[in-house]
Order: sequence, then structure tokens, then C-alpha cells
Amino acid sequence: MIVVHHLNNSRSQRILWLLEELELPYEIKRYQRQASMLAPPELKKVHPLGKAPVITDGDRVVAESGAILEYLVGRYDR
Repeated sequence: MIVVHHLNNSRSQRILWLLEELELPYEIKRYQRQASMLAPPELKKVHPLGKAPVITDGDRVVAESGAILEYLVGRYDR
């Protein structure tokens, strides 16, 4: 199952929109920004720079919203 690692105030919304359009099952893992507006340390367990959005699809990790959109369309668009 696809897991969307969602950081508040990030571009994750466009990923969620595409997943809904493609009718794909997914799970959302939510992260809250620190008071400094930086990503929390636990997000670095998924992406070494703590970037969001990030998806995991099995063993594959894809970061950056544009790359995620291209990956999802290329792999799952019917």
C-alpha cells in the first residue's frame, strides 16, 4: 500500500488529490512542523533530508511532489 508522509504546510495535497483521482488505496502518516517551522526529526527516518511530501510504495521511496506525481501516473494510471 502507498503511504503518504504528509507534513503540514507542504505540497502533499496534490499527491492526495491524484491518489483519489486514480482511485488508489493509501494511508496518510501525518507529521507536524516544529515551532521553528522545520520538519520533525522522525521524518528524517523516511527521507534523509526530512523533505515532504514523500511516499513509500513497498520498498520504493519517492520524494518531491513533481517526481511523486510522475511516478504515480507512470505506474498506476489506467
